Parts: sequence; structure tokens; C-alpha cells
Amino acid sequence: MFLEKVKRAFFSRYFLELSVGKKTAYLGIFIALAVLANIFSLDVTESLKITFTYLVAFFTGTFFGPLMGFAVCFFGDIVAFLLPATSGMYWPLTGICSGLFAFIPGMVMTNLHFSFRGGVYVKALISVLLMYLFVTCGLGAYSNYLYVKYVAYAGREYTTAFGVYLGGKIAFSTVVSAVNYALVFLLIPAINAVKGLRLRIE
Repeated sequence: MFLEKVKRAFFSRYFLELSVGKKTAYLGIFIALAVLANIFSLDVTESLKITFTYLVAFFTGTFFGPLMGFAVCFFGDIVAFLLPATSGMYWPLTGICSGLFAFIPGMVMTNLHFSFRGGVYVKALISVLLMYLFVTCGLGAYSNYLYVKYVAYAGREYTTAFGVYLGGKIAFSTVVSAVNYALVFLLIPAINAVKGLRLRIE
């Protein structure tokens, strides 16, 4: 009984009901999407690049649950780094942050149950707020700060305090987050309307 509760807390019902073959196929597809989200961006300005990592991570966690969602996005980050077009040093905290972007909505969407109409959007809102606060403004921003301080500025003094760094970065991060999360709310009813998926995000 306990193990069953743990399993249902960390894997979505949709994922548990898939056959082994479909699990493998869908995981492969979403790893590929995670890789694409890591390497593709829309360059709005020289400084502002819109990526869709948060969007892919949200639905990965929602479809598969927190555990597999984390694994898919973490592995997708590693694969993206290994591609020839990628340069620089691999930074493990970035992969952990990518995984957390899926883990958080996976936990919320899998384990919170609202019976009232529109409850799915309340869960989605809780998810994106937690993603934004704890990863985008928290661990993700601090990870980027450490990368700049110890890798980009290796051998040189970097005296900018984290709070100052965060203040300069947060405006761009908020725009990217807003675009991704707006797409989340647009895609939920669209996905629910596709009967062939046999999936209803609730």
C-alpha cells in the first residue's frame, strides 16, 4: 500500500497506464524536445533570447510525473551540451535546474486534486509560480551567478554581489518565463481537445 502511494505520487497516472513500448517511445520524444528547447531560441534582441525550456519542462512533468519529468529534462540538458554546436564547460547545476522545472509541475499536477471547474488552471498557476520563484529567481539564478563567477571569470576577480546580479538578470528572465507560461495556459485546453492523445490534463 505504501509503495503504491509513493509510485502514484512520483509518476502520473497517464504514465503508469502506458505500455512499456509507449513509455519508451514517449520518453524518447520528450528527451528530444528537451534537447531542442535547450539549443533553440528566438533572438528578440541581442540580449533577449526567448527559449522554451520552461514550456517543455512543464508538460514533461505533467505527462510523466515529477520523477520521470526530472530525469527527462536533466538528461536532455546533458545531451544538448554534448552536441557539436555547444561550447563552454558543462555546469551540473544547470541540469538540476532543468530537471526541477519538470519536477515542480509534476508534483503539483500529479498530487493536487481540485474538483471545481477550472481547477486545472489553478494547479497550473501554482506550478508556474513555484517554478518562477524557486528555480528562475532562486537556484537557477544562483547557478548562473556561480557559473559567471567561477567559470566565465576564472582567474579574474568578480566582485558583483548576487543580489545585484539577480537585479540585472531578472527582467529578461521574467519576460522569458511570461512567454513560456502564457503558452502553457493556451496549450492546456488545446491538448485536452485532442482525443487521439487519450490524455486529459486535470
